Amino acid sequence: MKEMFEELYKAVKKDRNNSEFSRKHTMKARLEEFQSEVNEIKKALENNDFENLKEELGDALWDLIFMIAIAEEQKIFTGKEVINNVIEKFKRRKPWIFNGEKLDVEEEVRRWDKTKEIEKENKVI
Repeated sequence: MKEMFEELYKAVKKDRNNSEFSRKHTMKARLEEFQSEVNEIKKALENNDFENLKEELGDALWDLIFMIAIAEEQKIFTGKEVINNVIEKFKRRKPWIFNGEKLDVEEEVRRWDKTKEIEKENKVI
């Protein structure tokens, strides 16, 4: 999967570099595309249309990577930073999945909510 993800990332970068249409897309325009794909995902789920769901998830993934590529071009942040941030967030919020601790659903939700609350308090300070 790592190789496939890298190929997808390179394809998005090629699209940005080689397509005038794609180069004109802004982050905001791509967000609108992404929101449209999310609506398509919702419809596919409602209809139990898993073949279409697979396609729409791919389209949404393309749009997310596309927005990351724009952010990289504008020197806002890198894709590595996005990935690192989400990994670190889940290590903080769900440490039990990394240390093998077994929790019931209620305890997972309680710990998740508590960690989110602490993080929000720390951002305000």
